[in-house]
Amino acid sequence: MNLLFKSFKYFLILFFSIFLNSCNTSSIKNSNGNSLKIIQTSNKFDSINVNNLIFELNQADKGLTPKLNYTNDGRSFYSYKKKPGEGDLSLTEIKKRVRLGSDFYEEDRQNIQTLLKEINNLEINNTLSNIESGALGLWVPNRNLIVIDFKVINMGSPTFLDVLRHESIHVAQSCFNDSINSFPKRIGLPLEFSKEINLNLSHNVYSQNSEDVMYIEREAFSYSKIDGAATKLLKKFCK
Repeated sequence: MNLLFKSFKYFLILFFSIFLNSCNTSSIKNSNGNSLKIIQTSNKFDSINVNNLIFELNQADKGLTPKLNYTNDGRSFYSYKKKPGEGDLSLTEIKKRVRLGSDFYEEDRQNIQTLLKEINNLEINNTLSNIESGALGLWVPNRNLIVIDFKVINMGSPTFLDVLRHESIHVAQSCFNDSINSFPKRIGLPLEFSKEINLNLSHNVYSQNSEDVMYIEREAFSYSKIDGAATKLLKKFCK
């Protein structure tokens, strides 16, 4: 992580802290035109089975543990999957992940449970489903519904947490725009213009979005990797 990114991150955290302490609480709202297939069984409040989810994520996280490989000439190297937004790992960090295995991601799993608890406290419907558009997650305001694609579970806890945070920030953006059933509105937090976020926004799922919607998405991407940001925004604008 270079000096410029570090400076930006510290600025984001500082601004974020000041912003949350200075804004007035609003209500709740929604967004998204992506197609999804969901079997609706009733009109009651629906939520993901957290115990089953954590079990499945724990199994998926085992696949994130670095593996030691050998070349034909006897040399060895580690292969591993990076967490979202993560750079190359040092040998010390790799060996730590090998030693801890899936326990390395215990904090991510706890953060998922904490965020889902806040989502459930707000009685926001949340479910796992197959999203036909290719999106990993959706916030559907007019149905008060967060959807996470099943395949995100197999990507492991860090990615699942990132996607859940992203959609939760969209919920907060809806609340900021007046109601949980409103289309999200950009809150006005400083935006990150990193290569990673630019790459995410270049996905064809965003190809038909207007400039305003792209800024809404960029704001969600900018804060989905900051610990506690999604929960704080929900608490600030959705109560």
